[in-house]
Amino acid sequence: MRYAGDLFRAFGENLREQKLASNRTTPIGSGANGVVYESDTPGNVMKQTQKDESIFERSLENEVNMQAIAAEMGIAPKVAGLEKFQGGIGNRIEMEDVRDNFELRGNPNTFPTGMDAVRVNQQLGQMALKGVQLEDRHNGNVMYNKMTGRPMQIDFGISGKLENDSQKAAWLTHVTAEGFAAAGIPEMGQILRATVMDYLEGGDVAEGLDIAKQGFSRLQKIKQVV
Repeated sequence: MRYAGDLFRAFGENLREQKLASNRTTPIGSGANGVVYESDTPGNVMKQTQKDESIFERSLENEVNMQAIAAEMGIAPKVAGLEKFQGGIGNRIEMEDVRDNFELRGNPNTFPTGMDAVRVNQQLGQMALKGVQLEDRHNGNVMYNKMTGRPMQIDFGISGKLENDSQKAAWLTHVTAEGFAAAGIPEMGQILRATVMDYLEGGDVAEGLDIAKQGFSRLQKIKQVV
């Protein structure tokens, strides 16, 4: 015997799924593995997988955890929840819709250039210091504040945890060097890479990380490209 509360709950869930299914027919964006569409909650969007999650290298839980760290830093949309379904197909993340204040720039199949790229790598470095490695930063995965140009990272599908100081130093060095190159001073990045790698390969991880942080501190001060 089903109680009235159960019936009302099931009815509400059915109405919600109908609304989400309708929203999914007019997606905000889509890719090979998923689709983004408006949530039934105003001010939020859904990112839903279209394949069995088990085929992905990283789980949605990982994606949510990495994005939550960046959201606390103010450089990614806030995560509202994660819903998982039997079989792993159709799992979805609900998150803040930032389109009122942020917009995409350029061809989504290309990568940021100039000061946009500098700012993106500054944020990637900030995340590296928090132990997050975020990749795949093409123009389709970065939005920019309509007033200030500040980047907002919107897809954490290819992200992971930096497990130790050696990984942190190597990734921080990489994004810092990429930032220097975008700023028009690639030689600084080349010197930084060589110096940090020498320390890491020599087993002096602490010194390598310290040098990487010093290089990143200089990148943080760049306000315009050469």
